[in-house]
Amino acid sequence: MNASYFPAIRQLAEYEVWCNRQIIDFAGQLPAGQLFQQFPFGLHTIHETLFHVVEVFQTWGGCVGPVIAKPAMVPYDRAMPLGEIADWNAKLATDFLAAIDASHAAGLLHQDRRIVQAFHLVTHGTHHRTQLITMFRLLGKDPPFEAGDFGGWSNGR
Repeated sequence: MNASYFPAIRQLAEYEVWCNRQIIDFAGQLPAGQLFQQFPFGLHTIHETLFHVVEVFQTWGGCVGPVIAKPAMVPYDRAMPLGEIADWNAKLATDFLAAIDASHAAGLLHQDRRIVQAFHLVTHGTHHRTQLITMFRLLGKDPPFEAGDFGGWSNGR
């Protein structure tokens, strides 16, 4: 892989990490009842959607480092407090960025679908964050950012 592409890939990974943190922090301001309010699309609740985004982040994030380690999917836990989901996400974010850096440094990022998994996480996260933003709007809340606005985010850095 041409190393000149790495800064853009790293920036996209940073965007994914930032978006997840922002959306979880925003959800943390909602009353508990709104976290579990049913919607007729997606995974139906804000809580389950956030859990799913982080759980997928764990599963596929394990596939971008020098050692590919895809953990088993974690079943949805309705009882998991949002703060615990936020802590789980924070650890995964640190691990994800370190894994991308380590794979790049070892010349492996372009091998064995590592870069594909990184891109998958960004597109998957964007898909579900768009659902979350729609849920927030249906609750009468202005979301913390527009879904998929990588260009605006990167220009404002």
